[in-house]
Amino acid sequence: MKKVEDFYKEKINKSEKEINKLSKLISYMGWGRLIILIGGLTLSYKLYKDMGFFNGVAALVVTGILFFIVALMHGRIMIKKEKLEVVVEFNEKGLKRLNGEYREFKDKGNELLEEGHPFAEDLDIFGQNSLFQMINTTRTLSGRRKLGEIISLKKLPAKNQILEKQQAIKELGDKIEWREQQYVNGTFKKKKGEELEELIKWSTEVAASDLSRIIVSCIFIAITMAMIFLAITKYIPISFLILDLMVNFAVIKILTKDRGQVIELFHSIKDSVKAYSKLLTLIEEEEFQSPYLKTLKNKLKDNSNISCKDEMKRLVQLLDWVGDSAGNAYFFILNVIAFADIFILFNLNKWRDANGEKIEKWLQVMGEFDALSSISNLSFEHKEWCYGEITEETKVKGTSVSHPLIGGRAIDNSYELVGSKQITLITGSNMSGKSTFLRTIGINIVLSYIGAPCCAKTFSCSIMNIYTCMRTKDNLEESISSFYAEILRIKLIIEASRRGEKLFFLLDEIFKGTNSKDRHTGATVLVKQLVESGAVGLLSTHDLELCNLEETMKEVDNYNFREYYENNKIKFDYKLRKGKSTTQNAVYLMKLAGIDI
Repeated sequence: MKKVEDFYKEKINKSEKEINKLSKLISYMGWGRLIILIGGLTLSYKLYKDMGFFNGVAALVVTGILFFIVALMHGRIMIKKEKLEVVVEFNEKGLKRLNGEYREFKDKGNELLEEGHPFAEDLDIFGQNSLFQMINTTRTLSGRRKLGEIISLKKLPAKNQILEKQQAIKELGDKIEWREQQYVNGTFKKKKGEELEELIKWSTEVAASDLSRIIVSCIFIAITMAMIFLAITKYIPISFLILDLMVNFAVIKILTKDRGQVIELFHSIKDSVKAYSKLLTLIEEEEFQSPYLKTLKNKLKDNSNISCKDEMKRLVQLLDWVGDSAGNAYFFILNVIAFADIFILFNLNKWRDANGEKIEKWLQVMGEFDALSSISNLSFEHKEWCYGEITEETKVKGTSVSHPLIGGRAIDNSYELVGSKQITLITGSNMSGKSTFLRTIGINIVLSYIGAPCCAKTFSCSIMNIYTCMRTKDNLEESISSFYAEILRIKLIIEASRRGEKLFFLLDEIFKGTNSKDRHTGATVLVKQLVESGAVGLLSTHDLELCNLEETMKEVDNYNFREYYENNKIKFDYKLRKGKSTTQNAVYLMKLAGIDI
């Protein structure tokens, strides 16, 4: 981790030094532009007075050229500085992840959490202090959605898919410079996020024939060229030419009245499309070794071998004209003379005819690379973590397993649920670490399934649907108590097991909302049903009597956490031990809270 930390710090320091140099240069060039403008205008006026009109105009032209060159250089340096600032942002995020400061990141993916998801809320997949908040560095809407889809396991992968994903994540993890460029080039001012849908919608629309518009435009262009010639040769007054241009303007409005929204659309999403073009170019120009990334990249091509990057660059060039059409006096003159809007629309439609069906696929590829790059942050930053072994045998086994979201404070434990064992009962006093351990096992299984490294020395598991019941709460709108909400969650698990699903469950303090007798009876019945259905998982409880099931059921195994006392203070080592709990601390905690017992 130290080498990774040094890498990020070195990149930040190097970029900040360059930013400081560029800031000074930008300041000097700003003053230079002002001096050129004032000096050039002064000199032009003096030459005009002393040496005549031609010399004054010549000086003015030279001044304009110099000013334009300096302004162009100034703009390019500004862009370079802005990119370096994004480089700093990328590497600062990496440092914060390493230091456990990812909780400061604003994007938590809250809206990606589906209500009633089998495990996402309980395992902190989205929200504050979540997996999404920690790893997300996506720059596109499609990438953000794809990342949410991957880490919430929308579709349970097969073993070969997981192994391919592991290779892909490893490769992208090592391509840190490429991922940095992906982050930089994907940085753009988003409209509201809907530009993706608008672009895809436009790409699938069927355009009416532009032939009649082109013919009409050519006729009016020919008339205008003739009018310009006649006006220059003074066969007609200039007012006739002005009237002709006014007619042209009206004709253009008529011809584009049903296409105006297309011009507005592309004017509003031009920056987004430019970013997409840069990202797709990065993907197409990069060489990948892992089969998954190769296959993903090859989706950018079809049987015609049309280059995605070339086609996207061509679209960007067309959009540059669209951008110039808004409020640009020079473009207005070009438009009324040469009917530029008509030909822009014509070329956009030609581009759509050739590539419209491919846009959505290209953006999906771009989004998946974006999402995988976020996951590969774990691969680059945690070389000490392992990649999960996927087994055919139903099992969960790990050595030195800890929670990836806790960071350096996490306590590792070794654990196994193998062979005839199906259910682990975990007992222990309050705050001893039961719930955290359940989440530790759950989130490491998720990491295994998405091809990411696990926070463990070794970790192996089979492929199972994950179900949890840990954070049940009241729902006043639907008049549901926390106990009934818990019952509904457990019902989902039972129904899944009856459907024959291969499932893994995590149940925290089962039936805590009812009396001890009902809790014990209900938990006993549930454990037996889960065993009979072939389900495997962990169940934490304060019901020590439930641990007696180990004596009559070979499928049940007991583990526990405990506390100890030092200088009359309660302490926890958060270490998992075999057997049922032999300690309790409720009375002591009540005393600490000031309750006299």
